[in-house]
This record gives sequence, C-alpha cells and structure tokens, in this order.
Amino acid sequence: MDQIVIGVKRRGRPSEKIIRGAMIFFAVFFLLQGIMFSTGFMLPCFLMAAAYYWYRHSSKKEYEYTLEDGWMAIDRVSDSGRRRLHEFPLADVKYLTLPDDPLVAPYRKGGTEKIRKFDYTSYEEGVPYYTLIVEQTGARAKFLLDLTPEAIRYIRHHSRGTVRC
Repeated sequence: MDQIVIGVKRRGRPSEKIIRGAMIFFAVFFLLQGIMFSTGFMLPCFLMAAAYYWYRHSSKKEYEYTLEDGWMAIDRVSDSGRRRLHEFPLADVKYLTLPDDPLVAPYRKGGTEKIRKFDYTSYEEGVPYYTLIVEQTGARAKFLLDLTPEAIRYIRHHSRGTVRC
C-alpha cells in the first residue's frame, strides 16, 4: 500500500498586506475616536477587528494531496480541521502535462472546451505546477497542482499513457 502525501501552502498576494494594514489602521483609529470623543465609535472598531480576523482566517490556504491505492484526494487544511474537496480514481485522469502543452490548449481560458478549473498551487516562483484533466462520467475538471516527481511516477504507474511530462 503506497501512499504519497504532498502539502502545499499558498503564498499570500502583496495586496493582502495592504488590506490587512488598512483594517488595522481603521480599527485603531475608531478605537481612539471612541476613547476621545464618543463610545459610539466602539462598534465600528469592533466590527473592523472582527473583519480583520475573519479575513486573516479565510485568506490562509493550505492544501494536501494524497495519492493512495489508485485514488487521489485533495483536502483543504485549516485551523478548524480538514475538508475533503475532491476525490477521484487515477484511472479517470485524461491528461497530466505542463500548463503550456498543446494537449491542454483547448481547456485554457478562451479555448474550445468549457471546463471547470480548480487551482491548488502555491504560487511560489521556483515550484513547477502541472495541469491535470480528469473526466468522470462525462464531466471534466481541470486541476492545477504542485506535484513532486514521485507523485508523477505514481500517477504514470496507475494511469498509463496519460502523463506527458
């Protein structure tokens, strides 16, 4: 029983720092207004602080890919636990390629095939990502994943002829 587990932590965007800084600034500003002038400013202070903590919690994204017994599972991992997002057999994999491969050109934005896209990459500069096309009972899905060479070999072993990288 082989099992490969890959953890991916998504890097935050630069604009998130600006938004968080603005939220902190306004929370402190409303707090000072509430202390100096009127306690009516305490409600906006509380709401801004609550929005900051909600945004910080929801913008943190960590994913985990699990390859086991010919199946692939993708989970979202957070402080409150893990949630299974996708699970499919590797026999349903149609293509596993690099994103610029001509085989996946019809599945790109503006391509001839309309397909649902799921992005579970880390956005790190030096980490290559791969396009995985899955077809189950006529429905297709496109996954962008950060896979290791061991995971690519595992997928190649379980669904021959679909791996093109």
